[in-house]
Amino acid sequence: MSGLQTLLSKDFIWRARDLAVGIESASGIPTGFDSLDRLLHDRGWPRDALLEMLVDNQGCGELRLIMPGLRHLLHQDTRWLAWINPPFVPYAPALHSLGIDVNRVLLVHPNSHKEALWALEKILESGSCSAVLAWLNEQELQGKQLRRIQSRAKENRVWVTIFRPSRVARVSSPAEFRFHIHSSRSNTGDRMVLSVLKRKGGWAVNDVSLRLQWHPNALSTDYMAGRWNLWRRLEQTKEITRRIA
Repeated sequence: MSGLQTLLSKDFIWRARDLAVGIESASGIPTGFDSLDRLLHDRGWPRDALLEMLVDNQGCGELRLIMPGLRHLLHQDTRWLAWINPPFVPYAPALHSLGIDVNRVLLVHPNSHKEALWALEKILESGSCSAVLAWLNEQELQGKQLRRIQSRAKENRVWVTIFRPSRVARVSSPAEFRFHIHSSRSNTGDRMVLSVLKRKGGWAVNDVSLRLQWHPNALSTDYMAGRWNLWRRLEQTKEITRRIA
């Protein structure tokens, strides 16, 4: 029994009694949605775990969902907020209007999945950021990479959100939390419908309806990718011009 007790004392082992402790402590980051807070283990977004946001199309409301939590976190924590390989250029005035300090936003524009993964791991190891948003190459993303990200997030107390396509909903993942935003039913005025596919200390929950504070600008993935590639080409042209000069 001593060996079993030693194993159960490890931090990475979840025990049913932890759920009651989490409810009382409410140590999570408030999501800004009371009904969603009640479904989450620590009554909010995790401060030290990997979270996956599964979306059908970019711009279906995924950022609106997490912005209240990020705002709350940045007001509590002096560390940075990192965006790795975003499929768009974050609009500073909009972030500012939502209470996000753009002077503490770090943008990373890698040229490959390998570079994006390297940047993500280095940011987690440095402990310089309290939250990271990442868009990785799904075709190259591996389970062992996600396990490493989850481990690093736990070790350095970082909320990591990775945005993935909805088609991976049935694929297992080491992420502590997984959400699927139903874009076909989300863009109806000021409401969003999502499903909690995986949550710490509880079962999956379908069709959670949330009232949003501001409206999305839903654009197709092809359009967003085209705009991003155009911006990248312009930046490369500027760099070449500077070198010649």
